[in-house]
Amino acid sequence: MWVIYKKADRAIIGVTALGAKDAAKNVALKEVISGSVKPGKPSEYDAVQVTDRLLAQQYMEAFPQRLVVTGSASSAKLVIRDPEAFSIFIESDAEDKHPVDGIPEILADGTSSTLITLTKIDERFKPQKAETDNEILYLRTDHGIIRDEKGKTDLNKVQLKKGQAKIRLFSEKLKRVATLNIISTEPYLEDTVFRVEFI
Repeated sequence: MWVIYKKADRAIIGVTALGAKDAAKNVALKEVISGSVKPGKPSEYDAVQVTDRLLAQQYMEAFPQRLVVTGSASSAKLVIRDPEAFSIFIESDAEDKHPVDGIPEILADGTSSTLITLTKIDERFKPQKAETDNEILYLRTDHGIIRDEKGKTDLNKVQLKKGQAKIRLFSEKLKRVATLNIISTEPYLEDTVFRVEFI
């Protein structure tokens, strides 16, 4: 596999297919450059060959956001940079979902609830499971009551443990859509919104 980049700013513009045998470097350069939006002169580009299949697969997974070219012009190297932005992936155990917008639904009886799982993920949607993935998330809802996983203690915040936390949203006796806001004070962790309908 060849990874083609622009010499001036080290921006990666493309990769060749991962196959049994790589094309010659000049052929790979021509193929990728000609397929770009603004093809430049071949002399403005260079390429790094990756022969290790496992490493090539890792680079493909990281491309384009996290794969970068480092090193000098004569010894360029590929590096997978650490994620710089994270978000919260939200799952609900509510079985019913509205057929139009897919919003989870629970009964508007004041006692029904849905278990909501919050998982910290990186830019490639990979779950983060380290001990340091322990951010505090602040919780706000315009309807219903937020409680702990067991449904006993009211909450307005929850701390991630190895990148995950579980909370429970209880319904009200009025039929409406509740909006749950998950907020972080960390600049690298995006705020998010989740909706549940009381029916």
